[in-house]
Amino acid sequence: MRKSYILILLALVLVSCHKEHPGTIDNTNLLINNDHTVNVTFAAAAGDLVPATYEGLSFENSILAEDESFLNANNKVVVQLMKNLGPGILRMGGASSDLTTWSRSVRNSGTPLDVITTTDIDRLAAFSRAIDWPVLFGLNLGNNDPALAADEAAYVNQSIGTNLYAFQFGNEPDAYAPYTHHRNPSYGFNDFLAEWRGYHAAVQKAVPGAEFAGPDVAFNSSWITSFHENERGETKLQDGHYYETGPASDIGIDYNSILGRSYKFGQLLDGVQAASKVQPYRVTEINNVYGGGKPGVSDVFASALWALDIMWAFADQSCQGINFHTGKGLFYSPIMNENGVFVTKPEYYAMLTFRYGSANGRLVATTTDNTFACSAHTTVINNTYSITLINKDVNKSYDFNIIPNKSVMSAKVYRLSAPSITAKDGITFAGSKVNADGTFNPSASENVTITKRNFIVNVPAGSAAVVVAQ
Repeated sequence: MRKSYILILLALVLVSCHKEHPGTIDNTNLLINNDHTVNVTFAAAAGDLVPATYEGLSFENSILAEDESFLNANNKVVVQLMKNLGPGILRMGGASSDLTTWSRSVRNSGTPLDVITTTDIDRLAAFSRAIDWPVLFGLNLGNNDPALAADEAAYVNQSIGTNLYAFQFGNEPDAYAPYTHHRNPSYGFNDFLAEWRGYHAAVQKAVPGAEFAGPDVAFNSSWITSFHENERGETKLQDGHYYETGPASDIGIDYNSILGRSYKFGQLLDGVQAASKVQPYRVTEINNVYGGGKPGVSDVFASALWALDIMWAFADQSCQGINFHTGKGLFYSPIMNENGVFVTKPEYYAMLTFRYGSANGRLVATTTDNTFACSAHTTVINNTYSITLINKDVNKSYDFNIIPNKSVMSAKVYRLSAPSITAKDGITFAGSKVNADGTFNPSASENVTITKRNFIVNVPAGSAAVVVAQ
């Protein structure tokens, strides 16, 4: 990605774990190193632009038949909820993409729920136009029928038109043998690559000029590297999935399990490292606890802090975007259908916070010496700096002592907060909740007292804030 460099506003941020404000800080920029300080430093220049389409949602293909009201242009609430997040990418796929079959027919009362019809695709196309999000569409690789996939692709292309982003073949093919049993136990990457190429040729013939993404793996990040080495000229996007922990049936998982960072984060980054230097990568399916999410973990405010932090963690590593898995009966869904009423859940507020905090600005590399309790992330656009401060410590309040290197005329704070870390309701960003009609209007900000050398923002335990400084 082309980089543009500009001087940044911030030279140093010192984060003190005392609840009291620190004493006078001189202008030597000397780092304090003790048990009560988290030092945060910034690079001297801005880097990559946060893509406008960074945020996205991922849905199972099966939802097209199972809940016709969800991805529906007539659902004004969901349409508005999607628009609140700005431009994005809608990913269709999931495990059900390898379990549903395609029929070039109109849906009627006798059509099974595991069949995708022209009616379903046309409804999806209308929805994508209503929200103005392109669609990344997953085709069934599980049945190993390239001709049927090509026919479906032709209709998807015809119906969705210019809103079609790319096609994918199969969901988590690295799990075909050990977990989903779509293939025999000896199935490996070379087998997948041969099948992928067969599908690629068939779809290209049916849809000349079609775009593709892959390999959409679950856990084997080496497949991303191998796929890139073999097919780098045939795809517009490299991608994989990420879940913080799981399965949801594990009784040892609680909300603390998602407030840290699992080793899988580094593994995925290792897999996309080579690819990301050549072409974009995206996390096309992500959430906190695999297996549908876990009550008391996936649906409480802790999940919002996790979601906000993980969005920034991937953005800081040049990721082009992430798609939170969403849908029917999934506890981690940012948007849920509760008895016909569409409501927002904790992760949705994290997505709102990221949108306001990133502002589609350029990233300013930010480093902290306590990556568990506190994190800080910065973007700059037109000399306005947005700093997202996250406090995942559920017991301590932190003072973020921000020291500009030139005059700051004003700074405002917008908070992401909830009654408690385990709260399911009462969550707000910028003092506001999402309205029943899906609209959102940030209503509360705090002015910060600016001194010649610094200003301080306190972030209470288990909360986050966006600071906009000019």
